Amino acid sequence: MIEALREGTYLILSWHMPRVNVLNPDSMQAFAEAVESALTDSNIHGIVITSQNKEFIAGADIETILHLMQAKDLKALYDASWRIQSIFLRLETGGKPVVAAINGTALGGGYELALACHHRIALNDPSIEIGLPEATLGLMPGAGGTQRLPRKIGLLSSLELILEGKRLSPQQALHRGLVEELVSSKEELIERALAWLHAHPSATNPWHQKDFHLPGFKVQSEMGRNAFAAAIARLRERSYGHYPGLQNALSAIYEGLQVPFIQGLEIESQYFARTLATATAYAMVKTLFFERQRLLRLPHRPPKMPPASIRKVAVLGAGMMGRAIGYVCAVAGYDTWIKDTDESALQVAEKFSQDLLAKAVTHGRLSPNEADKIRQRLHYTTTYEELAETDLVIEAVFENRAVKTQVYREVRPFLSEKGIIGSNTSTLPITSLAEAAGIPKRFIGLHFFSPAERMPLLEIILGKETSPETLAWALDFAKQIGKVPIVVRDGRGFFTSRVFGTYVREGLRMLKEGIPPALIENLGRQAGMPVGPLALADEVSISLMYSILRQTEADLGITLSDDPVSEIGRLFVEELQRPGRKANKGFYEYPSDGKRKYLWPELAKYFPQRSVSFTEYEDLKDRFLYVQVAEAFRAYQEGILLEKADGDVASVLGWGFAPFTGGVFHFVEWVGKERFIARMQKLTEQYGERFYISSL
Repeated sequence: MIEALREGTYLILSWHMPRVNVLNPDSMQAFAEAVESALTDSNIHGIVITSQNKEFIAGADIETILHLMQAKDLKALYDASWRIQSIFLRLETGGKPVVAAINGTALGGGYELALACHHRIALNDPSIEIGLPEATLGLMPGAGGTQRLPRKIGLLSSLELILEGKRLSPQQALHRGLVEELVSSKEELIERALAWLHAHPSATNPWHQKDFHLPGFKVQSEMGRNAFAAAIARLRERSYGHYPGLQNALSAIYEGLQVPFIQGLEIESQYFARTLATATAYAMVKTLFFERQRLLRLPHRPPKMPPASIRKVAVLGAGMMGRAIGYVCAVAGYDTWIKDTDESALQVAEKFSQDLLAKAVTHGRLSPNEADKIRQRLHYTTTYEELAETDLVIEAVFENRAVKTQVYREVRPFLSEKGIIGSNTSTLPITSLAEAAGIPKRFIGLHFFSPAERMPLLEIILGKETSPETLAWALDFAKQIGKVPIVVRDGRGFFTSRVFGTYVREGLRMLKEGIPPALIENLGRQAGMPVGPLALADEVSISLMYSILRQTEADLGITLSDDPVSEIGRLFVEELQRPGRKANKGFYEYPSDGKRKYLWPELAKYFPQRSVSFTEYEDLKDRFLYVQVAEAFRAYQEGILLEKADGDVASVLGWGFAPFTGGVFHFVEWVGKERFIARMQKLTEQYGERFYISSL
């Protein structure tokens, strides 16, 4: 677990756990014993801490943390934090210089260990991540991060890094002061670490010195007070008080930096314990770590299927989604062709990829050589002939059944013998598209989310005849491109579009009810959604929503007049010619001079507004969330979703459903089952059956 190697008068302690290096009771016990042995050995003059695994240390063992959370024992939570604090404190005050030789990713507790060392050297590999990302899981640093990082790099920079949970590349970490040196090889990493020990035989961390001053400015200074005031305002604007871990981290920094260092560590451990005892921390860890990790292990992959044989990928359509999907495939190592009939669209697609690669190189996420290799894997064409022997075709053309059917027929002759077709449709049933393509066993839905180069979710949709081999290929593909896959059965809107569409529609209903548009948007965000429903409608495209509704009506042979998209879509698309963000006019105006968008002033003309009492605000916010939860349960009961936990991950990663609740299904546990049922019944009585769930 911790291997010790003598190098002259120095000791190299290498972490080497079976799967991944994490901080848990066993590893910390082994580490504490190794540290104590080194510190009490008069023949050892310095210590290097590194790893034999790919990662340095990935952080705390989340399984251990989740177990502690379930107990909600504040003393046990505090003791768990303080146990690690005391080991790190012993390491940095033991009287011998210590270097962290960061050979791989160092996150959370892993970077907090590096902070307790006296010097940090990192391997200059763009794939390595360094930082304190606990905030992204509803947590906060609990092994000295809120105390050591501000004392090392100052308040402003550390507030940003801790409260936003940023992960930095080694180059970024060097620039921000998180590490002191970069090296180009693992051999050089150890050489430089030993050289530093030799040159600094009596190193100590500055915050243990009597004359230590916080870099930059003190907490109780005009700039310090302004920094915390700004941080509080940003937290409120961004989180609306939904994330106690953020507030607790801010409090730990504020209080801990005004007292002696060890007392600051105690304050941090107290706030860490309080954070872990919250329902929000448990919900986020369960969904965003455990369930997400489960999906990455491909639990729905058919057994005994051979690995996918995908060498060549073709993307049909060079629009916003197609060009991003093509870029993702090329980055993942696939030879990728983007095909479109419009030469100008292909030029835009090529520039899109070039800009992303240039940015990645500038920020240290890719080396110039890696970026060049990706460019060489990207090809752009207007003809099908270049797609010969393609193993995977991803169709990303207009959401129109006739157009899709045509491209399926045109591309089929160029598929390899076992090649498959995946449609990026967000709503059209896969079974009917598969029939139109003529190869139903080798057809599947591959629903990406915009922007595809950043969004982590991939919704894989099974047609009635999709073969197990095709599903296996789709899941292997998802793993290769680094997406989190959920598998759903066929149905209009599948799971994600069906459920998140209710959020937009609820906003449209409120608009028709006379709720002021600005209030609709603000309450949507206050409820926990990333953007307001009207802004989301603009981004998705009002015209696309209206087109999908019309296609649905045609397919089903009915008129969906009770759907708010019917009336509002006709008004905005057919009469007002305001289709959304793509035309720079929808519910919002998008100034051409680059200024911020603003709600279209004429909305009040078409949707007369009424006054809204403050007591109605809670109903409006709850409507946004409860309508999505109800639709999610209906989709599960209809057999669309394989597991509820899959839906939790999909709802948070796919469209940003209130992450602090743990997702659309965990929402019930987060609220409390009895309270949820009572609230659901009241909303059903007041606003309609769309809020009703027959069984939980």
